[in-house]
Amino acid sequence: MGGRLRLGGNYEKLFDVKTALSITALSAAILASCVCRGADDGDFATVTGVVSSVMQGETAPQHNWFTLRAPSGDVLVSVANDKLPIDKLLAITDAEVEVRGLVKPNDRRHGFSGRYLSPEGREGIRTVKPAPDVAPEFTDDPHDAKSFARREAEGAYLHRVRLEGMLVTETDLAVFMEIADGSIVKLVMQTYAKRPKCGTMATATGFVSFGCGGLQMHDVVLTPAPGAKAPPPPEVWNTTINGAHRRARNDDGFRRRIVSFTGYTSLPPGITHTDKFIWVKSDDNFAAINMSRFGKSLPLGRSGATLRITGVCEPVFAQDSEKSPSPKFRGITIVPLQDDGVVILSRQIWTFKVMLAITIHLLIIIAFISIALVIQRIRYNRRGRQLIEERVARAQAQTKTEERTRLAAELHDAVSQALTGVALQIDSANIVNCGENAALSKYLVTARQMLASCRRELRDCLWDLRSQAFDEKDMTKAVKRTIFSHTGGAKALVRFNVERSRLSESKAHAILSTTRELVVNAVRHGKATQIWIAGECSDGHVSFSVRDNGCGFDPDAAPGVREGHFGLQGIRERVRAAKGTIKVESGAGKGAKITITLPEADVQ
Repeated sequence: MGGRLRLGGNYEKLFDVKTALSITALSAAILASCVCRGADDGDFATVTGVVSSVMQGETAPQHNWFTLRAPSGDVLVSVANDKLPIDKLLAITDAEVEVRGLVKPNDRRHGFSGRYLSPEGREGIRTVKPAPDVAPEFTDDPHDAKSFARREAEGAYLHRVRLEGMLVTETDLAVFMEIADGSIVKLVMQTYAKRPKCGTMATATGFVSFGCGGLQMHDVVLTPAPGAKAPPPPEVWNTTINGAHRRARNDDGFRRRIVSFTGYTSLPPGITHTDKFIWVKSDDNFAAINMSRFGKSLPLGRSGATLRITGVCEPVFAQDSEKSPSPKFRGITIVPLQDDGVVILSRQIWTFKVMLAITIHLLIIIAFISIALVIQRIRYNRRGRQLIEERVARAQAQTKTEERTRLAAELHDAVSQALTGVALQIDSANIVNCGENAALSKYLVTARQMLASCRRELRDCLWDLRSQAFDEKDMTKAVKRTIFSHTGGAKALVRFNVERSRLSESKAHAILSTTRELVVNAVRHGKATQIWIAGECSDGHVSFSVRDNGCGFDPDAAPGVREGHFGLQGIRERVRAAKGTIKVESGAGKGAKITITLPEADVQ
């Protein structure tokens, strides 16, 4: 690369937790192909090894995965969660087991290539030897890769080992521990394992391996060790990003050194900004800074801030070991120390991008203010029109009220007085007849009842003309005002969910008049003590009902006009004239419920 690091869009993925797990699965799958070299897909195989690298499937959570560490190589095993749940699988970590099952090819759901072993039945996994009670201490040279490879081939590192040291720093995936000789070991934590605080002594138990970055442990469980002897303070190498790149690329002894350098924040080409990483640049090279344990406590922005970074330097290599015997160097990532790992030296605020952003924001604010002023003027104009319309409506309502009052007075003085005189004449005729002519008496009684019904209708009309219920904008209040003087001692509950603006004047009058008549019938004839009135508008129809707890009646045998009862018949005729439907539900001792539905044509 000629001293210059070119970063692509996949650089960030190398630091992602899920990607790290997929890389582990990829390595196990490659080794599994070696173990099962003589087996084809669908063949039956038996492998004995040590359980490690337990994880739950990401794209298929109904499957759990673990690596079986065998002397001949690692084998990836998939087991259904209902057969071996993740908690039980974690419990047998480091145990020696025998797996008998089918060799299967990978599919795209699992995110790796190669083959894996699928146990057959509940006896497909058998524990040969439980996990050791105490893991042996790791005493080999952590820098001797050749010795480690030879010992690993001999099966020395199949089981967990133990390391003791001080926790230096951490990421969301790993913890970095300084051991007695000053080396820093990367510890990849076991799923759900707890972490002691950085700066404390701890004992790490896990499976060791030797990678491009040096010695590391995975599936680690940490326990505090407050009485252990602390190692000497780690040496900090003051350098530059270019110097750290050169040492990490060319010096195998440069394994997770603690470095300190200065740079400014800047995004490399093809990299998007995240809260998990920031990128620091100096000269012509970048360094990725892992901020996963800092959260958003350092609002550094995307570029412009000058920082002093102190932390563990990890070389990053491309994971293409299948194609190349030596992995390709990609760059470095720094895991800052928890206390003073990131120090802000200065903030470069007035950059071109910042100025452009401020200008755009100012233009947006001006545009919003202009729009707000226009909207405010439109609202003022609209409010003025509304006030004028309200004044006109109040004047019209006042005129209608005065006209209704005049009509009510004229009807009372003329028609009502005339009907009263007719009633007196019918009563006089009935007295003169004195029962001598039975047929005539019957006709007189019927006429008297009809006249009484007419007077009641007239009285209701006079009340309607004088009532302000028809001017109400809320139908629930209008119904309550209409029936107020007709309920007697009965309790009426009203819920009329119909907008008054959807009803014409004639329809509102018909609904209120009909409701009043039904309430009068419920109180007068049904002797009801509780009345429920409900209305709603749906699918272009207005439906309302009046239900009571009165004595009820037989709808088929209810008295009609011949018997001098005109209320229900009048309601039927009124509903029929409005092209609506009426449904009567009642029975002796069961109360009554009358439901009326007006068609869509009757709704505005």
